[in-house]
Amino acid sequence: MYSKTKVSMPFKHLLLFFLILFSAKGASIPSFDGKNFVPNIFEFWKGYDARKEPLKVQVVESSKTEQGEVRLVLYSLGKLQGSNKSASPVVAAYVGLPKGKESKPGIVHVHGGGQRANRKRVEDWMKLGYACVSINWGGKVLEKADTANTDWDGLAAGFIRPGVTKADQLDHHNTVRHDLNTLFKEPHPLNSSWNLISICVRRALTLLEQTEGVDPEKLGVEGHSMGGRSTVISCIDPRVKAASPSVGGSGYLYDDLWGLPGSARRMTEEDGSALYRKCVSAQSHWPHVTVPTLFLGSTNDFNSPTEWVVKGMSKLPPETERMLVLAPHLNHRFTDQTSAARFMWMEAHLKKSFRFPKVSPAELVLDTDNGIPLFRVQVDQSTSLPVKEVEIYYGYARDPRIRFWRSAKVRKSGNFYEGECSVFDSAEPLFAFANLTYEMPKALPPRPGTEATKLLTLSSEYRTAYPEDLRKSKTKPTEKPNRLIDDFSGGWQDWYRLNSRNPHHWLFATRKIVDPAWIGPKQGEFGLEIETFGDGNQLGVQLNVNDWQGYTGRKRDTFVALVNLPKAGLHSLSLTVSQFRNLNGQAMKDWDEATELLLSPANRTSDRRARKSDWNGKPPRLAKLEWLGGKMIDRPHPHQRRGKIESGNRVSFDEEFQGAIKDSVELEKLDEEQ
Repeated sequence: MYSKTKVSMPFKHLLLFFLILFSAKGASIPSFDGKNFVPNIFEFWKGYDARKEPLKVQVVESSKTEQGEVRLVLYSLGKLQGSNKSASPVVAAYVGLPKGKESKPGIVHVHGGGQRANRKRVEDWMKLGYACVSINWGGKVLEKADTANTDWDGLAAGFIRPGVTKADQLDHHNTVRHDLNTLFKEPHPLNSSWNLISICVRRALTLLEQTEGVDPEKLGVEGHSMGGRSTVISCIDPRVKAASPSVGGSGYLYDDLWGLPGSARRMTEEDGSALYRKCVSAQSHWPHVTVPTLFLGSTNDFNSPTEWVVKGMSKLPPETERMLVLAPHLNHRFTDQTSAARFMWMEAHLKKSFRFPKVSPAELVLDTDNGIPLFRVQVDQSTSLPVKEVEIYYGYARDPRIRFWRSAKVRKSGNFYEGECSVFDSAEPLFAFANLTYEMPKALPPRPGTEATKLLTLSSEYRTAYPEDLRKSKTKPTEKPNRLIDDFSGGWQDWYRLNSRNPHHWLFATRKIVDPAWIGPKQGEFGLEIETFGDGNQLGVQLNVNDWQGYTGRKRDTFVALVNLPKAGLHSLSLTVSQFRNLNGQAMKDWDEATELLLSPANRTSDRRARKSDWNGKPPRLAKLEWLGGKMIDRPHPHQRRGKIESGNRVSFDEEFQGAIKDSVELEKLDEEQ
């Protein structure tokens, strides 16, 4: 296998990767007694030694950068012996070594689903003075198609799909059950790709600790999405000193969310659900994570719903330092200011060069004189960083994936910041948290699709009040339906924006229309005031309906209205519900199932009727959104069924999930292009 690899580096450079062989007694793979469940995941991994077998590192390519040297290498996972087959996988990885003779901390980067090892990510860490290994566990083609790559040696582990190779069945294997390309012919934790990926990560840690110029006592792991889950699974390795998973690794995905029967992902006993929960699921790992852990999340993430992240992190040992940072309104992505937290976390815990603020304590006060709950947060008193802004968010929807997060009006009271969280319906839960933005002494270098920032945004304690709590308190439902959706007097606080300065790819989006106060009126119209700065434009107004609502029996769909704007200037638009059409040309029937509103150039929508031309001029200015005419009536909550459910109307969770992954990957590609 290695003999076919074209190695372009002089032999002397291999000295940096010279293997230090340890006389360890550990096994090549974790042990498991199929007759009895292991006591916990810690016991499962206890007999495994990621140093035991030689890494057999080969340098495939090398190049100099402004920061140092980046190499593409292959390393061995060792021999994996099972009852069904044996394998000796080889993993490709980018390795970045910054300049300087002093010993550097090291980072293992774990990519997400549908992605690959990221050379740019390696260079980002190098800019900050870290060695970094980005592993290509998924096996996707790297920068050049003919480059030596990951070879799972017949195991189902990465993303090698039918038609890509002769091995048609080497796709990611989630369950512990037997398959043609699993290690064991009986249910086993190592039949799941998740534990195989963890071996990749653990061997990458070995690569770092055996690399000249890397401090083996200062190693961290960070990963996104599937890489986030792999980070949680792998950071119980005692060599890890700091961890930062993002939007993956919450655990509890096979449990229903509160008040939403049928919302859990499906796994049967035939799939080995009991063994999976015991030895694979992230929830089995959280109680054994002892390293400082920062979870970087987004409030509307589809992969790690916020309540499950909160629950997972609550299982950490009491002494484990932890921080949850939430990017408001976003799904599977972050703001520059929240993303900065991950880098500063490593600065604090690996370099010891930054004093990271502690989690700000918060409370949700239900017994108030006016009956309106009050969220109160106290800034961490140990930090010397100036506070630039405090934002308080609250929302009602049971499903965090579609929840609209309102912005409370914040006032300072002594050492506290507080804001009222008015309730629409006391039969629904109330969720709240605060984001505190600090000014840092120096800016982080920009990354693809981002700008340099001197701001650091961290989240407070997360608080929830369930209907039983509200009923026992003095809480009164004071919110009413409102025709005015937004006049932008508060700026973009209720929105998220993507590529907001790009004249061709801008997108403005909000979930405000799913909030019971702003659901559209029966037989009403959607009013929009928008100012454009170029002639000959076509606007796409998109409504997503029933996002992640499959458990209600309703079908997810997308409806688009196209609006021609021939001249620059201020436009007052009024759109009927029938102007919104799906891909099949069917008209939307009512506003009440809409879960998200998106505005973009028409050619950025999925509507085949849209003109192909790019947007002219800079991105538009939104002036006002409101509901016109019709009757404002009480509408069902998103999770509630509406009338008779048509047979075959439900979109499968897997279909929606794969679509969300695809959208996320495409957005990240666009980030890098900018």
